[in-house]
Amino acid sequence: MSDRAVTTDAPPAQTDVGSPSPTTEPDRRSLPLLRRLALSVWFWPTAFAALAVGWRIGSPEMWHDELVTVDVATRSTRQILGMLVNVDAVHGAYYLFMHGWTTVFGTGPAAVRLPSALAMTLATACVALVGLRLFGRTAGIAAGFVFALVPTVTRFGQETRSYAFVVLAAAVATLFLLRALERPGWLRWAAYVLAVAGIGLVNVVALTLLLGHGVAVLLHCWRQRRWWSLAWFTLAAGAGAGIAAPVILRGMKQAGRQISWIPDSAPWTVWQQVLGSTLLAVAVTALAVVGVVTHLRRDAVARAVMAAVIAALPLPVILLASTGDINYFFSKYLLFLVPAWAVLAGAGIAALRRAPLVAAALVVLAALSVPGQLALRDEFSHGWYTYPQARAFKPLSYSEAARVIEAGYQPGDGLVAGGPWWWMHEPGVRYYLPADVSPRNVFQQRSAAQRNELFGADCANPARCLRDEPRLWVLLPTVTDAPLTGLPKKQSAALAEHYDVVRVTHVTGLTVALLQRRG
Repeated sequence: MSDRAVTTDAPPAQTDVGSPSPTTEPDRRSLPLLRRLALSVWFWPTAFAALAVGWRIGSPEMWHDELVTVDVATRSTRQILGMLVNVDAVHGAYYLFMHGWTTVFGTGPAAVRLPSALAMTLATACVALVGLRLFGRTAGIAAGFVFALVPTVTRFGQETRSYAFVVLAAAVATLFLLRALERPGWLRWAAYVLAVAGIGLVNVVALTLLLGHGVAVLLHCWRQRRWWSLAWFTLAAGAGAGIAAPVILRGMKQAGRQISWIPDSAPWTVWQQVLGSTLLAVAVTALAVVGVVTHLRRDAVARAVMAAVIAALPLPVILLASTGDINYFFSKYLLFLVPAWAVLAGAGIAALRRAPLVAAALVVLAALSVPGQLALRDEFSHGWYTYPQARAFKPLSYSEAARVIEAGYQPGDGLVAGGPWWWMHEPGVRYYLPADVSPRNVFQQRSAAQRNELFGADCANPARCLRDEPRLWVLLPTVTDAPLTGLPKKQSAALAEHYDVVRVTHVTGLTVALLQRRG
């Protein structure tokens, strides 16, 4: 079989080991719907992914980034657009989507994480279909299961951020590209345009996937000796990037503020974090190599090389772009490559040929993923984005702090939140407080929403902002027995003049203190 197999709807027969031949396989269109689903390449991996992503989806503590999403999504559309001019433009499309979602479904942990779960589940189906088109039925099924077994897939499938949508957009774009190369037509290329635009609207770094796509298209055109697909690809990629251009340009201007903090890490360390497991990183990488090498024969070499460049080419490009002041080679930003690596790993598993061996390989991968899956379902796992390496920061239990305040709250109480805003400790505690427990932030002059920002502005003269509140709750993102020392000097002095510390409570990563007004 020549590489023209990629231009047909039929999977390459030589890689479809263990499935019936086209002459003996029943016509699935004549089968009942449920049976057709059960026989489809994507169904079982997708069903497994849905169960894995849904497991304990509402249990882990909300963390900083998720709280930012909820805080922004619950603002008015005008306030969201106003903020995007100043910060987080790259997340704007996601914030606007979540604004509509939370309006309908609320802001509970499971509710706000469900869109990401759905996105990762759909991405699994796309991975299986890509594997089918490139390497055959067995590889497609294996690729879908490999993808669903990666701990970060199910972890970020439970994250109230846009990363699952980036992964979905990348998987959909690759699938649509292959479909357009199979049977070129303006509708298929238009679908690819929308997928590329989706990538650019949720993660600018992921647009490096187009480099791999471009090389794959060049190889396809060279093999076919037809170059119209290259012209279509160029127009489609340009149109998709053009749709996302306003977000891309604004995001580039904001990059220095938003991601200049990202530390440099060794590439292999980052790759372990991308897959959420050291052992799984070794296994998936090795299987991907096997998947390429076993297909380096005349009738499959083009498909193997196409898959390899899509999976691997963005990595050195992103690494090279990170040699300046800003590091883009960051685990969360590389998640969009997991679908392509899962396809290659699925091809490597399919090389085992016999169904029992394929099943055994998947079982071994599942066993390797268990430690990561369990660790990333822990109560404070959502802040552990550096897993399997050490945590980047201590966990914070906003829910514990909220329970302390709720248990002792009295009408008229005020709140003082000290420490850097990016710990999101005040929004985090308020998220877990009931609606009727809402102490006023006594030193806040303007809220984050009023400032079109991610954080509010405090009074220049704290003493004038006090309103004779009989009691104040002081909230700090650290553990200390001297809560006033964790506040700015002017705030500390104003409180020390009128209040006494009557109770200090320590919870995970936070201090909650109660102050009583003298007299």
